[in-house]
Amino acid sequence: MLTRIGSRNPHAEGELMNAESTDRKSRGRRRAVVALVLAAVSSVWICALPPAHAADDPLQRRADRRTGGSLSYEQIAGRVVEYGSAVSARGHRVRTITTRPPNAPGRLPLIVFLPWLSCDSIESPLGPTDGWLRMLHAVASGEDAVFVRVDKPGVGDSEGDCSKTDLEDDLAAYRAAIRRALERPDVDASRLTLFGGSIGGAFAPLLAGEFKVHSIAVAGGISRTWSEHILGHERRRLTLSGAAPAAINTAMRGFVDFYALYLDSHLTPAEVLARRPDLKPLWYDAPQHQYGRHARYFQEVQAQNVEAAWDSVRVPTLVVWGEYDWIMGRADQERIVEIVNAHAPALAHLIVVPGMNHHFERFATPVEAFREKGGTYAGDAAEAIIDWLRRNI
Repeated sequence: MLTRIGSRNPHAEGELMNAESTDRKSRGRRRAVVALVLAAVSSVWICALPPAHAADDPLQRRADRRTGGSLSYEQIAGRVVEYGSAVSARGHRVRTITTRPPNAPGRLPLIVFLPWLSCDSIESPLGPTDGWLRMLHAVASGEDAVFVRVDKPGVGDSEGDCSKTDLEDDLAAYRAAIRRALERPDVDASRLTLFGGSIGGAFAPLLAGEFKVHSIAVAGGISRTWSEHILGHERRRLTLSGAAPAAINTAMRGFVDFYALYLDSHLTPAEVLARRPDLKPLWYDAPQHQYGRHARYFQEVQAQNVEAAWDSVRVPTLVVWGEYDWIMGRADQERIVEIVNAHAPALAHLIVVPGMNHHFERFATPVEAFREKGGTYAGDAAEAIIDWLRRNI
């Protein structure tokens, strides 16, 4: 099932895709007065919430680079924010950040966010600074659920070195965080949702096979092999950068050889180039790393059968993709829906967000999205995720 939310006009960046009806607009003045009253009341209530803390957690707080002191804790209006940790089977203690509504009765659904590839934190103690973090804050504040985010080893407060860890280190950390969250007395363990962001969207079905999952949501993920993904990524990168068609064709022939040696023969980029010096003009990253992660990480991703994992999914599934996402291709998103819906039609749902790039920001054209200049936050995408979660968790 496919839903395209919102206007086709990419210039309508400040508007919500699910726009208010004319009837609602006619009541705008009355609602504005009510909103002012509610804002005054809620501000008193929000101020009464306990501050975020990690008083009982042994994981050391990292330093604030501006002041040299300990970094402040994240705050989300209308939510209790708890800092904790979990120890993975590979020995890393990793940071968890849990948000929940205050004084909520009974046990709540649990949402665990599985993050992206890079060594960037899921935390924003000084306030969200990009589209992903703003989306995460929106979900945290918009859902009456226990929402858990986890920083992979070597990121944020988490122990380890992200430039040296591999996929198995990350997956072990995510498993530990999920298990720890399921033990909470305020969690309904039968209502676990795994929410994968970027490459985390591939890990959601993999981990769903190890836990009793109620639903899955992914944003900008992959479903095919990493080599298929990265070759498509390189083609889109070259095309949007303005390379000549003949040059793109020649480069892609080289990339096919490069990634076969790198991903399937388990050579580092430096070892590939030593064996094939003719490929040196193609490589734009480090000798042992790509995108800040060790080559071993990508070789382990390549070994995963993500399609097989999706083929085992029998729960409601949301797939969100930005129309101008050049990092992750549309074919991967459609493949997820195709696989899941082969077992139960309409179980998986694809939302295509007009003008949005990989980072929850909207642009007027694909080239501007590639250059990442002048974008605006696609808050309507977050609202679509929240709406789906409310109906499916």
